[in-house]
Amino acid sequence: MAVAFFGWYMVVAILSVGAILLANVAPIWFSAAVGIISFLAATTLALWLFFLVVGRVVYVPQIMLVEGRGVLDAFSRSFSLARGNVRRLMAMTLFTTFATYSALMILVIPLGWYGYLSGVDPSPWNSAQWPAWYAVGYSVLGPLSSILLTPVWMLGLSLLYVDERVRHEGYDIELMAARQLSEMPEVDVSSPFGPALSSSTRKLPPPPPPRVSGRVLNLS
Repeated sequence: MAVAFFGWYMVVAILSVGAILLANVAPIWFSAAVGIISFLAATTLALWLFFLVVGRVVYVPQIMLVEGRGVLDAFSRSFSLARGNVRRLMAMTLFTTFATYSALMILVIPLGWYGYLSGVDPSPWNSAQWPAWYAVGYSVLGPLSSILLTPVWMLGLSLLYVDERVRHEGYDIELMAARQLSEMPEVDVSSPFGPALSSSTRKLPPPPPPRVSGRVLNLS
C-alpha cells in the first residue's frame, strides 16, 4: 500500500501542477478534463501496482495449510504459483468491497431510520451531535459488516488457489487419482525409479542355484 500510494501521490502531484499550468494557456474545461482523466489514470495505475505486489503473496495461508510448508517456503511457492492473476484478484476485491458496503447499508439504514424517528440527524457530517448510543451503534456496524464478509473473501482466495493449481499443475487430476487409485504398493524394484515407487530398503537378489556337472540342481 505504501508503494502504491507513493506512486499515486507523485503522479497526481505532477499532473495537478501540469493541469494548473495548462489552465493559463487553455480553456478551464480542457484543463479540468485533463486533470480528471489524469487522476483516474493514476488511481488505476496505483491499484494495478498494489494488486501486482499483493497478488504474489496472496496464497501464503492456503499453501501453509494445504501443502504444509513453512513461512519462507510458502512465500516462494506463492510467488511461483500466482502468475497473471492481477485482474482476477482486482475483480474479487471489487466484488467483496461492494458486498461489504451492501451489508453495511442493510445494517445502517434501519439504524438511521430509528435515529431519525428519535430526533437524531443521521448525516455523517453531524456526527459530533450524535448521542452516545447512536455513535456506538454506527461504529459497531462497520466492523460487523466486514466480519460477515471475511469468510466470503477467504473462500474466494481458496477457490483462486485451487484454480491456479488446476491450471498450472493439473491438481484436479491429482485429486481424482488419489481418490480412485489405491496406495502405491511397497514393491522392491531394481531400477532407477525404485526409490520413487518404494520407500523400503532394496534387497539384493538371491544367489543363483549351484551347478553340478553342467546341470542346475533342483533344490525344490
